[in-house]
Amino acid sequence: MPLRKDSLPRQYVIQTGDILTFRLYSNQGFKIIDLSTMDEGNRGVQQVNIQNVFPYLVDKDSMVNLPILGRTNLAGMNVIEAEEYLEARYRDYYNEPFILLQVQNRRITVFPGQGGDAKVIPITNDYITIVEALALAGGISTGGKAHRVKVVRGKLQDPEVFQVDLSTAEGLAAANMHYVRANDIIYVQPSYFVGKQLVTTSAQVLALITNSITAYLIINNFVK
Repeated sequence: MPLRKDSLPRQYVIQTGDILTFRLYSNQGFKIIDLSTMDEGNRGVQQVNIQNVFPYLVDKDSMVNLPILGRTNLAGMNVIEAEEYLEARYRDYYNEPFILLQVQNRRITVFPGQGGDAKVIPITNDYITIVEALALAGGISTGGKAHRVKVVRGKLQDPEVFQVDLSTAEGLAAANMHYVRANDIIYVQPSYFVGKQLVTTSAQVLALITNSITAYLIINNFVK
């Protein structure tokens, strides 16, 4: 099917198996931006604290083991909903808590049109287009058909499959307005000449062997 408007980015929903990074600040994140009033020594400490982030796994039971709160259910929420939920929970312990939450293991898989070139690309934000995803994977390979690109989305038992034509300027422009989602598969159909190359290579190897045998027989007969 062709690309549809609902292929635009949606808020990612946290699910089991996700790895979250979690930052908690008080006073609505005042310490994140109030670096200008610190002396050099304290500023270094603050930078270390900002970078001191730990991963948290969403277990099979949808629970995440978080500091102070313990096991907390975040699965089924998008990132903004989870941040607001956690801010409400941490108000019992901190003054105006500010939460920064990220999902670290979102990714897509790209098959660029030639065997052995498949790549797994991490999604660092919600606004990576189909064209950008292919560029991150190194582009469409020389053995791929630019007019036969498919985006496979959803459960593999019953996926949605979108057809993309990147062989024209119009197709490129359309694909550059549509965004990938976590766990999407981008598949570029291989061109027939990849198989033709294999046949050609095999024929060349066979000819080399045949020529070598012929030369050996001629030399052998000459020596005799």
